[in-house]
Amino acid sequence: MPDSPPPERIALTGADCFLRAFDAEVQRTAHASHLSQLVLRLGPGFDTGALAKLVSEVTLAQPILRAPIRRPYLVLPPEFRLDLAARAPMPPLIVHEAPGADGVAAPLAPIFAQQLNASFPGWAGHLLRCHVVRHDGGRAGTDVAFTWLHMLFDGAGSERFVRWLDEIGRGARSSRALPEASAPPAPRAGAQARGQQALRWQARMKSFAARPPRSLAGPLVRTQQRLDYELVTFEREETERITERARKLAGFLTPMLFYLAATMRAHHAVFQLRGVDPRSFVVPLPVNLRAKGGQGELFQTRISLLWFQALPEHCGDLERLLGELKAQRLAAIKDGLVEAGTAAMDFARWLPQRAYARMARRAFGGELCSFFFAYTDEFLPGMKSFLGAPIRNAFHAPSVPPSPGSSAIFSLRDGRLNFTHVRQAGVFGAAELARFHARLRADLLGDPG
Repeated sequence: MPDSPPPERIALTGADCFLRAFDAEVQRTAHASHLSQLVLRLGPGFDTGALAKLVSEVTLAQPILRAPIRRPYLVLPPEFRLDLAARAPMPPLIVHEAPGADGVAAPLAPIFAQQLNASFPGWAGHLLRCHVVRHDGGRAGTDVAFTWLHMLFDGAGSERFVRWLDEIGRGARSSRALPEASAPPAPRAGAQARGQQALRWQARMKSFAARPPRSLAGPLVRTQQRLDYELVTFEREETERITERARKLAGFLTPMLFYLAATMRAHHAVFQLRGVDPRSFVVPLPVNLRAKGGQGELFQTRISLLWFQALPEHCGDLERLLGELKAQRLAAIKDGLVEAGTAAMDFARWLPQRAYARMARRAFGGELCSFFFAYTDEFLPGMKSFLGAPIRNAFHAPSVPPSPGSSAIFSLRDGRLNFTHVRQAGVFGAAELARFHARLRADLLGDPG
C-alpha cells in the first residue's frame, strides 16, 4: 500500500475532547496538564542514541506528534494542526544516570512521577516527552518513560505506538506507514438518534445525584499538582491465584470488574479508617472501541465510558459488590450506554472546554468521580524486547486531577500482575496507605483480612 501524505488538519475525536476537558480542569485547579505515561523497564543492551534518532525520524514523518491543538474561530470543534507542526519543537528525549541496580528491583526514578506534574501546552504542540534512566550506564538495565498529553494516545494506542516504534527500529516498517485500522469505523447513527443516545447517557449521569460520591481528596481542590505513584508487581504464583480468582468470581469476559471491586473496597477501607461516609462510589470505566485483537489506530482516543455506582452497603462483601457491578454492566450494555457515551462525547466536541467537568460536578455534588480506574489486560502481548533490549516489565501510569486525587490501574505483563497507584500528595496518610494495600491484597488473593 503506497504511503500517503498526512492531512493538514485532523479533528479531535469526542473522547479526545473529553480528555481535553480534563486537561482544562487540571490547568485551572492545579496548574498542570492531564497526562499519561508508559514505562518500559529494560535489560542491558539498550541503545539510547538509537531511540533518540528514531523519535526524531517518526516525528518528522508523523507531524501529529507535535501538532498544535487549536479550536477554529474559538467555537468550532478542536483540531490537530499538522500544517503548523513544523513550528513546534521536537519531542525532547532526556537521559538521566542512576546507580547500578537490578533493573527490575531498582526503585523508579522520581523524574517519572515529576513528569506527571508538568505542563504540556497543547496549543503550542507540546504533546510528548521521553525520559531515559540508565542504571550503571545501562549495563544494569534502562528505564524508558513516554509521557504525553492524554488526547494524543489512549492507553491501547500508546502500547501500539511502542510496538510501531520497535518495528521501525528493526526495519520492518516505514516511519510513514501507520498500522491500518483493524476494522472500518462503524456507520454513525443519524443526528436525531445520536441526540437521543446522548440524552440517555446524561440521564444515567443524573441518576447518581441521589447518592453523590465523596472522594478522599474532594470535593474540589485547588493546589499545585504534586502527583506520586508506586508500582506493585505480584509474583507469578500470586498472579496465577489472582487471575484464577478473577475468572471464578467475575467471569472470563469481565475480569475488569473483579479488579474494580477490589479497588472500591480498598478505598472504602480508608473511608472507614477516617470515620467518613463515602455516600457512594462512582467510577467511570474506559471501554476500548477498537476491534479485539486488531492493531487499530495509534493516535487519538478510541474509547467510550461505562459508569458504575456502588453504595457503601455493597462494599462489605466482595462477592455481593461484584454481583452489583455485573448487574449494572449487563443493564448498561442492554441499554446501549456504550454507544450513548460515544454519542455524548461526539456532541460535546462543540461544547465549551469545561462543560464535562461542570456537568459532572453538578451531578456529583462537586466531585468528578470517586477515583479513576482501568484494567488493560495483557501489556504488549508477545513483545519480548524493545529496540534490542529485553523487556523486564512494563506498565501504565495515568495522572489524576487533585480531586478525586486517586487513580488505580492494573495490567498483566509476562505472567505478573502490575498495580500502579497514582495519587495526589497528602490525600493518603501512611496508616491509610497501609490499610488500602492490605485490603486490596487480601481481596485480590482471597486471603482473610
